[in-house]
Amino acid sequence: MPAEISRETLARLSEYLKTQMGLYFPENRWDDLRRKMSQAMKDFDYQDLSGFIEWLVSSPRSRREIEILASHLTISETYFWREPRVFEALVEQILPELIRAREKGERRLRIWSAGCATGEEPYSIAIALRRVLPVPEDWRITIMATDINPGILRRATAGLYGQWSFRGLPKRLKEEYFHRRRMAGLRFSRRSGRWLRSPT
Repeated sequence: MPAEISRETLARLSEYLKTQMGLYFPENRWDDLRRKMSQAMKDFDYQDLSGFIEWLVSSPRSRREIEILASHLTISETYFWREPRVFEALVEQILPELIRAREKGERRLRIWSAGCATGEEPYSIAIALRRVLPVPEDWRITIMATDINPGILRRATAGLYGQWSFRGLPKRLKEEYFHRRRMAGLRFSRRSGRWLRSPT
C-alpha cells in the first residue's frame, strides 16, 4: 500500500514534474503518482515518501537524478504497428498527400515521434514511408525520435527487439523489414538502459 501524503504535497509535486520534466499528472492520476514515487524513492535511499518529495522539489536535481526519476514515471511499453488504424491512415492517406504536395518542390519530410519509448513507433513510421515512397533515395527524410528517459532511448538506438514487440506487426512486414539475430547470453538492464552479457 503506497504511503499516505497530503494533497498539498501531491499538488506541489505534480506542478514540479510539469514544469521541470514536462510530465503531467492530473489530480485523477495522483494515486498512480504516489505509487510510482514510492518505488522511485528506493533508488534514492529514502524510506519516507514525504521527505523524498520535499528533497526532490526543494532544489535543482542532477541530470542523472532526473533520468532515474523518469525511468519510474514514464511508460515504456509499446510495440510495432501499434494502433493499426493509425498506420493504415498513414499509408493510405496522410503520407501520400504529403508526398504529392512536395514531390514537385523540395523533396523533404520531417517527422517527430515524441515519447518514442523503445523505438517501435519511429521504426514503424520508417516502414510506412518505405511502403509509400516509390524511390526513397530521392527524398531527404528525417525521423526524430525523442523520449525523456535516456535509458529507454539507448535501447531504441540498439534496435534489438524480442517477439513481444512484434505482436501487432503483420507477418509479411516483419519478414520484409527485420532479420533474426542471435541474442543468447544478452539481457536488457533497466537500470543502465543497455544490453548486457549475462554471466555464464
